[in-house]
Amino acid sequence: MRATRELEVLERDALREVANVASAYAATALAGLVGRRTMITVPKLSVTAIEEIPQRLGFGDGRAAVAVMHLLGDITGSFIFVMPEEKARMLSGLLLGGTSAHSGPFDAMARSALTETANIIGGAYAGALGTMTRRIVMLSVPAFGVEPPDAVLSKHRGANDDHIGLCIETNLTFDGAGCEFGAHIVLLATAEALEEIVRALSAS
Repeated sequence: MRATRELEVLERDALREVANVASAYAATALAGLVGRRTMITVPKLSVTAIEEIPQRLGFGDGRAAVAVMHLLGDITGSFIFVMPEEKARMLSGLLLGGTSAHSGPFDAMARSALTETANIIGGAYAGALGTMTRRIVMLSVPAFGVEPPDAVLSKHRGANDDHIGLCIETNLTFDGAGCEFGAHIVLLATAEALEEIVRALSAS
């Protein structure tokens, strides 16, 4: 897998199709959760060496809501959902039908709402990946935190030097919300695992 170069057109299109299908699944599920029409766009996709992901995400030392899940089954790796703290506060307020706190720790209800959002999106990707590759793909329970995503990625970099990242920049839009909720989705896997995904997608 050409981890640090641009993907070939067919490879990029195959992975984008997984993201598009997953976005449709997730939008339907989130619409049921919030009771509003929901759109999820997938404007940008890239494969990046794990040490270059922080620069690609562009968060620096800024805090973000981060949910980490593990892919289990025939395709293994880590799935990380990242949303800037300010947007995460706004989204939790929308999900809970009230106003969001501008500062201070996220309370249990807000953490639960954001974890469920990450779980829905992660589950949609795992489901789309499993269906389109004809592989068994399962997802662990999310671990949620609010911290600089660089710190989270550093932990994974230390433990998984051979991993690379499939980075997807996406936007969530809810009717009546008045803004987009930008987020990043990162799949960390070995080069061999990503190569297997592309092979399976090409054969389907």
